[in-house]
Order: sequence, then C-alpha cells, then structure tokens
Amino acid sequence: MQRRKHGPKVQTKFEIQQLETEEQSSEAEASNIYNMFTDSLLLILEELVSFCNLSCSIFSSGSDIEDKVLPSSVRGKLGGPSQRRLSISLTTAVLQATISVKAVAYIYAWCAQHRTGILLNSAFTAVWKFFCNTITSPTCNSESEAEVRIAAYEALAPALKALVSVLAPQILVLFMENSKSLQPAIEGEPWLDTLVLSFLQNINNLLAVGFMVRTRRAVLLNWKWVILESLLSIPSYSFGSKLQQEDGSFFFSDAALINIFTDTVESLENAGEGSVLPILRSIRLALELFASRRLSLVVSRFTGVDSQMIWRLVHSSWILHSSCNKRRVAHIAALLSSVLHPSLFSDGDMHDADNEPGPLKWFVEKLLEEGTKSPRTIRLAALHLTGLLLSNPTTIKYYIKELKLLTLYGSVAFDEDFEAELSENDDARTEVTLLTKIQDSELTEAFINTELYARVCVANLFYKLADLTNRSGSSTGDKASQSALESGKLFLLELLDTVLNDKELAKELYKKYSAIHRRKIRAWQMICVLSQFVDDDIVEEVTQCLQIALYRNNLPSVRQYLETFAINIYMKFPSLVAEQLVPLLRDYDMRPQALSSYVFIAANVILHASKDIQLRHLDELLPPILPLLTSHHHSLRGFTQVLLHQVLRNFFPSLDSKSSEIIPLEKRCFEDLKLYLAKNSDCMRLRASMEGYLDAYNPKTCVTPAGIFVSRVEEIGFECVPTSLMEQVINFLNDVREDLRCSMAKDIVTIKNESLNMAAGSGSTEEVSSACEEKLELPKDAHLDFQKKITFSKHEKPDLGSSSLLCKGEVYKQLLEMEKEDDLLDQLWKSRSLAMERIRGNRQHIILVASLIDRIPNLAGLARTCEVFKTQGLAVADAKIVQDKQFQLISVTAEKWVPVIEVPVNSVKQFLEKKKREGFSILGLEQTANSVPLDQYIYPKKTFPLSAEGGSLKK
Repeated sequence: MQRRKHGPKVQTKFEIQQLETEEQSSEAEASNIYNMFTDSLLLILEELVSFCNLSCSIFSSGSDIEDKVLPSSVRGKLGGPSQRRLSISLTTAVLQATISVKAVAYIYAWCAQHRTGILLNSAFTAVWKFFCNTITSPTCNSESEAEVRIAAYEALAPALKALVSVLAPQILVLFMENSKSLQPAIEGEPWLDTLVLSFLQNINNLLAVGFMVRTRRAVLLNWKWVILESLLSIPSYSFGSKLQQEDGSFFFSDAALINIFTDTVESLENAGEGSVLPILRSIRLALELFASRRLSLVVSRFTGVDSQMIWRLVHSSWILHSSCNKRRVAHIAALLSSVLHPSLFSDGDMHDADNEPGPLKWFVEKLLEEGTKSPRTIRLAALHLTGLLLSNPTTIKYYIKELKLLTLYGSVAFDEDFEAELSENDDARTEVTLLTKIQDSELTEAFINTELYARVCVANLFYKLADLTNRSGSSTGDKASQSALESGKLFLLELLDTVLNDKELAKELYKKYSAIHRRKIRAWQMICVLSQFVDDDIVEEVTQCLQIALYRNNLPSVRQYLETFAINIYMKFPSLVAEQLVPLLRDYDMRPQALSSYVFIAANVILHASKDIQLRHLDELLPPILPLLTSHHHSLRGFTQVLLHQVLRNFFPSLDSKSSEIIPLEKRCFEDLKLYLAKNSDCMRLRASMEGYLDAYNPKTCVTPAGIFVSRVEEIGFECVPTSLMEQVINFLNDVREDLRCSMAKDIVTIKNESLNMAAGSGSTEEVSSACEEKLELPKDAHLDFQKKITFSKHEKPDLGSSSLLCKGEVYKQLLEMEKEDDLLDQLWKSRSLAMERIRGNRQHIILVASLIDRIPNLAGLARTCEVFKTQGLAVADAKIVQDKQFQLISVTAEKWVPVIEVPVNSVKQFLEKKKREGFSILGLEQTANSVPLDQYIYPKKTFPLSAEGGSLKK
C-alpha cells in the first residue's frame, strides 16, 4: 500500500465557490442584522422625539417655576450636572428633559453617520426647536429659573456638537432654513450671524443677573464656550458642500467675527480649567475664518485682525499659560495651534516691528523661556514652531536664538504622564495631531517623549530646508529656497561661533557625561546636519573654525562629529584637500589627538570621494599619512594602521607572484606593508575589535537626522552617541595592557607558590618575624653594627699647609661626636630589637587566613580582632589593602600592631600545606548549628583559623 504524502491541502473549484458563497451569506446576514438594529433605533428615535418635545416644556415654563427655599445642606453648595440647586420634583423634570435631548441628538448623529439616504427631519426639528427656545428665553427672575436655564444649556452643548459633527448638504440646508425663524434674514447678510449673536447676547444677559453663585456661573461659562465652538466649526465641517463659498463671508460678517474674537480673547485670562480648550479652539476657528476672508480679497492683508488684536491675544494667552499649575498636553497643544496660527506666521510684522519683537516673536520667547522648566511644553513648541518655519523660510532669521536654545536643550528624559495623556485622552491626541507636522513618523514615535525631541525637530527642519535648496538650486531658486539657504548659513555660523567662543563650550577639560559634554555633542550634531549649507562664500570661514576646533582637546565622542563634518566639507570642495588637508597632515608636531582626527578625515576622503578624483586624493594624502605608522604615540600608531589597511585593501590589489614583469620598489614595499597589516596577529585583533565600523561608516548618511538619531535609538542613554573609532582603538589598547598586567600578576603568583614549596623545610618564626619588622617600618638593610666611612672628593682634599694641624683637630672632634651618635643609635637598635622579641614572645601562635575575603570593612574588623587576640599574623590576598582609607578608618591603627602577610587566593592551598608541615592546625570559622563559641573552644598549640566571606571572630 502506498503511504499518502502530507502536504498543503488543494481546494477544488467547487470548494472555493462554496467558501465564497458562505462569506457572501455571512456578510448579507451581518448587513441584515445591522439594518434591523438601525430600524429599531429609528423607531425608538420617533418615540424619544415625542417624549423630548413633551419634557422640554419645563425649560419654557418660566414664571411657573417656584423659587423654593432649599435646605441649609444644599444652599450655597456647588451643583454639578447631577447635583442641582433645585427641589427634588423640579430636579426630576429637568433631568428627564436634558437626558431626552441628548439621547435624540446622539441617536440622530449615529443614524446620519451610518445610514445614508434617510431623512430624520423630526429629530432635527426637535433639537433645533430646543436650540431656538434656549437662546431666545427671557431673562430669569429667580435662582430656580437660573438653575433651569443652566440645565438647558447643559443639554444644548452636547446636542449641538452631535448635530454639527454629521453635517451634510441636506442638514446644512435645514440649518439655514430654520435659522430664518429666529429673525428674518437681510439680503446678503451671512446666515450664521443671527444664530451666534443671539446666543452670545442671551447667555451674557443670563450671566449678568445676580441669581447665580460664582460656582454656577463657572458651569454656565463652560457650556457657553462649548456651544460657541460648535457654531464656529460649522464652516469647517461643511467643506466640500456645494454651498461652501470661496471665503468665510457666506457664514459670518466682519463685525460678527471681530465681536466673537474680542469676547473670546477677553475671557481667556480668567478661563476656568473646563473652558480653556473650547476658548482656544474658538480662537483658532475665528482665525481660520479671518484667513479665508483675507485670501478672497484683492488686498494682501485683511483689515479685520490687526497687530493690536494679536498683542491682546498673546498677552492673555501668556497670562493663562503661566497661571496654570498643570501643564496638560491638550491645553499646551491647543495654545500653540491657536496663538501661533499659520495664517499669522507669514506676516513679518508679527515677528519684527521696528527692530522690536513682534507679538508672535514675544510669545515664542516667553514660551521657550518657561519651557526650560516644562519638558512637554518645549517638545510641543519645537514640533509646531519648526513646522511653521519650514512653511515660512523667510521668518527663520527672526528665530536663530530660539533655534539655538532648542538645539542645546536637555531636560527630563521621560515623562510617564505625557505618554498616558496621549494614549488615554482624546482631546490630547486630537490637539497634538493639529500641530504643524514636518517630522517623520519614525522620528516622532521614537523621540517625542525624550529630551532629544526638541533638537530632532530642528535637525529635521534644516535637513528639509537643505533638500528644498538642492532641488530648487541655490543661485536661481525662488525666494523660499534662497531664504532657506541664507537661514542655514546664518544658523551654521552662529553655532560655530558658539562652540568656539562660548565660555563653557570652548572648554578643553571637562568630565565625560557632564553637562558641558552633552552640550558639545548637541551643538556638533546640529553642525553636521548644517554641513549641506556650506557654500563658496562661507567655506573659508567655516574651515578656519573647524581647524581651531580640531586642534583643541575634546573627548572622542565629540571629535567624531567634527571629523564627519570635515569629511563632508572636503568631499564637497575637493580643491581644499591639497590646499589645507595635506599641509595639516605634514605638521608632525601637532597634538596626537588632532593628528589622529586628520588621519581619519584623510582616509575617509580617499575612500568615499567620487571615482573621478579618488586617485588624485590618494596621490595627495597617502605620502603624509605613511610616516605616522612609526609614531611613538601608541593610539595614533594603531589608529593609522587600521585606516591605512582600509585604504590599501581598496586601492592596492594583491600582486601576481607568477608575473615576470619587474615590479617597482615602492609597489613591492606597499605590498609588503599591506601583507603585514593584513596578517599580523596584533593588527588583526585590533581590526576585529572595530566590528566592521569602517565598512559601515558612511559620512553622507551620518549628517542626516536619521543617521544621527534613528539608527542610535538603542544607545539613547547618552545623546544617541555611538562609540567612535578612536574610542574603540583606545579601549582595545587598554584591554591589551590589562591583559599584560594580569599575565604578569599570574607569573608573580606562580613564582611565590614555587618559593613557598621550596621553603617547606624552613621555620615560620623567621618569616613572621621579618613581617613584623616590616610592619614596624624597620629599614630593610638595617644592621646593629655598622661603620660609616668619610671620603673626600678631589676638590675637598685637606689643606697640608700651615693650618693643617688645626684642621686635623677639627676633624677629630667631628669624628668623636659621630662615634658618640653611633653608640646611641646602636643602643636604640638593640632596645628596639629586645622590644620586638618581647612582642613576638607574647603573641599567640594563631595566624588568621582571610585571603578569601574581599570586603574592606570585614578585613578591617578582622584586623582589630587579631589585635585583641594578639595573633601571630593576618593573611590577606593583597597587603596593599592596609593603605585603603576605609580600612584605616575602621581598623583604627590595628594594622600597625598586627603582622599582615600577603597570601594571594591562588597561593592559599600551598600556604596552608606549608604551615601544616610546620605543625599548625587548620580550623574553619563559621557560624553554624554545631559551631563551638570562641570563648569555649580549647585551641591547639599552633592554630591556623581559615575565615570565609562574611566570617568574623566574635566572642
């Protein structure tokens, strides 16, 4: 029987048709269920409309509402949507009316959005009738009437918002026809004027009466701004409709817009938290209507909004922002998109007015100054400001200082609340999406909640401006591209001047990861992005600044950006290679650090130059690089070896050994040099530590925002800085040195072990005694008997003249005095020797081995314990531990009275075996259930306690 092979199941044509039929039937069934659900909603909606018309009569009863005296527990308290300052019966009626209006509006909006072609005139008429009655109601005469009016506006706000959100041409027609019922329209008058002005007049009259407490007035104000926002958004929702005109005159007149804008701005300073967003959105919508009218006029500027109105706007906005304790994402984003409106930003008077900051410039300065204390403010400001500057390159010259501030900015790296608000708050997401966008999604997603986002925005701005300049051409381009080019040059020269002359950024000695280090990194990252703006008119100034910066001391992480910037300059201007780079490479007395940078620059200029000039660069740069292979400076020599191998590998193919032609001497020399660099084990290890750095390095992509930031997200911990090639070389050389030290240390341990084994038959007393003498600081070559000889030099020979006898007598006296001093010193040494013998005689024959302990406090404590027990010695892994300040602080000079013997960990076994042969007993110190306390244990004559990590001698 043949076994069936397993494989993918092959469907027949019949099976495929059957599956398609089943899918179609499922879709049809789902559609039927959906239609049945909608039909049920429509039936419910009709009943709700009837109930709404009936229940809303409470809002028009007016004088029928009695002003009852409320209990003291309710009077004067804050009443929200569900806690009203009304009697129980009246509260029930009001709640029924408000809920029914909201339900009708929500169901109407849902059906209009999901079922096209259906007419819901009865539902719309019910809501519209409620709207007209509310905004035309007479002034109230009691607190209860005022509370009912508040409830009416509470129901109207969400109902109107739901209707406006589903505007369609037929619904817009209903709006226009029903608006005539308020007041007969005048020929040519915009149809929304009557609606908005009637609403504002009615609600302002209601606020003016004295029946509402302050808290209830605040609630009414919230509903005022929500409703105004919905009315102003009707033009924006009606885009695409046949009724939409070319300008905003179809909806609002000039007088109405100015009236609305003025009222909104005046209310901004004292806005409550719930009113901030609707007010800011209303300002934004009004400015959009102003802009639509300005575009339709022949004159360049619309006279409806002027500089004084914008000054009032920015002052009120700044007071609102600075007085707010909580920096919410939605509020900050709405403030930016409303005040820094794109329709205003293109006007030069908004930035500079008679050499003074214009209103928008003033607002940006204040916002960024305050933003240094609020990371989310400066991130969102950077996002919006750079987007506006990209759209208006002519305005960049006014914001050089602000762009530099954003470039060097750094603060809190992560804001958990920022992420939470964006993910959970619909208003925050909506407002952030309305900010002017120029950022790539990858950049925004990776950095919007990091300290890098401000300068990521600036980098992306100039990268796109450079692209605009390159596409349009720097000489014959339009005004925008020319402005972009000039702005890039201006910002580049400003940053170069800052890094060279700023008091902090010009420092050559600074700590790694310090604030100065970070600011240097940020500045040079941006300078790399700006390398595309270097043109013929500024190249000389730029290269002079670059040479000064390269000569100064800087950490490798900073120098790599200087080198990348220089490589791109020399690649863009090839004539500068022979003119500047070659003489610099021949300055062999230059600092090794700077010379290493020029070697890296020269090698990459050769490797990445265009094919037509690559060989010319090789001919110019290779001769001055070769002598650096013999540099005594190890890092420069190793650096040159790595880079030269890369060049030779690409430009000198291997020679054919079978070739019969005579090979020139220099070619054979280069071939042998190439083979040495390729085959030498040390050179191979050095290149292996680079992990393909040079192969992956591309100077052109390293000056793009993606090359600087995106590819370095995993290293975001420090400014997205990768490990430079020089750092890798230095780390490799340090590792080699450390390996050499470890090897030498192992050799020393081996020699000690061999000496211990060879000295197995010798006694231990002499060894410990010598250790004691060393601890008591006795000279190594000190002896009890010594003779001092006086020798005269040639020019100090005694005079044999008439005074020789006198001189001879003087010498004899000096010799006699010296002999007396020698006798005193001899007695001193003898007394100290006797004292040492007494100390040795009084010591117990106990040596504590603590080589396995590495914690300094434990070792210091053991030294003090050994002093108390008068042990014969303390063995440690490294005798230098006694010089540690922490050890000395805890031991309290105990190490000066206890002989400390150095026994490395690798030598413990041999040391114990040696002492065991000398008659010592080995004991283990540990606190276990079967341990014997020290004060109860009878020690052998010679004891060798061995203490492990954490062990201690305790009585």
